Amino acid sequence: MPHPFPLGDVPDDVVTHLAGELGTSTPRLIAASETRLPTGELARLVTAADPAKPNSVAEVTVTESGELRPLPVLERLFPGGRLFLPDFPAFRDVPTGPKEPITIDPTTNDWRLSRCERVAEKITVTVPKSSAPPKADVYLLADTTGSMTPVLASVKAGASVILNNPALAGFDVAWGVGDYRDFPVDGGAHNSYAFAHQVSPTTTLAVADAAISTWNADEGSDGSEGQLYALHQIASDPAIGWRPDAKRILVWFGDAPGHDPIPTTLSGLGAAITEATATADLTAAKITVIAVSTTTGFAAALDDDPNADAADYAPSVPAGSAGQATRITAATSGSHTTGVNPGDIVSTLATLIAAAVTSIGSISLVPTGSTAQFVESIAPPSYGPLPGDTEHVLTFEVTWVGVKDCRDRDQVFTGTIDVVADGVVVAQKQVRVVVPACRYHYSVEFVAGLAKDDRDQSAFVPGRYATAVTIYNPGTCAVDVEKRFAPLILGDKVIGREPEKVPAKKFAAIVLQAGEATFDDRVALREIAGAGPGLLFGVLDIISDRPLSVTATHTVGGKELGASITSRTIEPHRAP
Repeated sequence: MPHPFPLGDVPDDVVTHLAGELGTSTPRLIAASETRLPTGELARLVTAADPAKPNSVAEVTVTESGELRPLPVLERLFPGGRLFLPDFPAFRDVPTGPKEPITIDPTTNDWRLSRCERVAEKITVTVPKSSAPPKADVYLLADTTGSMTPVLASVKAGASVILNNPALAGFDVAWGVGDYRDFPVDGGAHNSYAFAHQVSPTTTLAVADAAISTWNADEGSDGSEGQLYALHQIASDPAIGWRPDAKRILVWFGDAPGHDPIPTTLSGLGAAITEATATADLTAAKITVIAVSTTTGFAAALDDDPNADAADYAPSVPAGSAGQATRITAATSGSHTTGVNPGDIVSTLATLIAAAVTSIGSISLVPTGSTAQFVESIAPPSYGPLPGDTEHVLTFEVTWVGVKDCRDRDQVFTGTIDVVADGVVVAQKQVRVVVPACRYHYSVEFVAGLAKDDRDQSAFVPGRYATAVTIYNPGTCAVDVEKRFAPLILGDKVIGREPEKVPAKKFAAIVLQAGEATFDDRVALREIAGAGPGLLFGVLDIISDRPLSVTATHTVGGKELGASITSRTIEPHRAP
């Protein structure tokens, strides 16, 4: 079984040989592994790069005795010819069965919301085990520049392990394939291409496997690569072919950071590509990015300083910063795995892909339709990541608010609250919001009783007051009438002087037939308000669904006032 060999233990003569192959006196060792030949002798494969040309790579095979021998010769001694390829993991079969659906409770909404009316609702989303979106598109994006030689050899050999992982059984997984190198694209002097989209997401595994088998480590020139261009294209080009109803997962692996910016003079696009624009493209496309940094290139691989070796982009001024992969994956609810050597790349990719497909990176509530305008806030905005091996019970608080003015008739709005997991709707409930029609409000100031001779405290001069309010239905239809009263002075006690406030409370609901009349006075309102002797003062609101004739008659008498009676017609205003 092959296993990593410490780079510090590579013999000096092997390093010297690699230096000659590369034409440099200081080769950088990037990978080494060893295995035992059928003869019992150890054989080692060592890969090195030219520090001045990070993607210029050479490999050498050497036996335990120190003999340099061509790899094809040694592989003829090894059954199956897979001498330095790692033993790939044998994943345990995962039993499959019907998956429980994600649910939302309550399952419907039916609100009546007048302008500025606000109501809070608790929504519970239950995510059973292994209830991630059943359809997933997984796009494999590889750095295929020269330094990736040992990594690509392992991935090509282990592609079927990744594609046939039994942990994905029960999920509808489609595989896309592409690879990137860098700019400038000049027919091979530097690079043959910057990004090659090979296969749109397909469920035919043989097609994806065949595309992976064509990967060849070459070119790249300077250290930083063109992955930001690849990320932009994958997120924004319709030709990529993401399925519209599938969770989107981009699995990106490489060993070097990306040039930032990629200028228009190289890309031919209308604007420069930067980490920020690529990230915005990915989030807009609802793509979860799973990044893997291998040990074959820069010390921090995908997260290293993109400005450290960016000579090919001169005179463009480098403006990127270290940490690209960590930031991009965090922004897309993904992950960044570092320090992966060629021997572990297949098992790492298989494990990460299975976790991404079977788990949920982010789940949220999304209002849709004409009822979305009534959603003021949703807290928290989202949950995640959520592992797929346990049930999750998630609570959201949704605040609804009336935002529409009333009209002559009820207004009805419909829509949904969608449960969205990684860009896919996995559950929803129907929502109906009714904005009640305007009603007629006749608001009358009401005063009755004796105002005592206490001018510094009282709102009224001394005297006896009375109010009678007549209500008449002049129409030909029956009218529903609601009455509310807000007492402001009750039994001589002031309870509603600003800053104090008193709500108007409903105390009666009647029906006035055509041509019928009624009235309210101090006798009725004292009983309603629970007032004893003394002054009663407040606001009487008479509410109807059709026009009425409402008249207020005020009577006052006293030493200073004499006696008077006034009557006036109350004009309505329209409100719910």
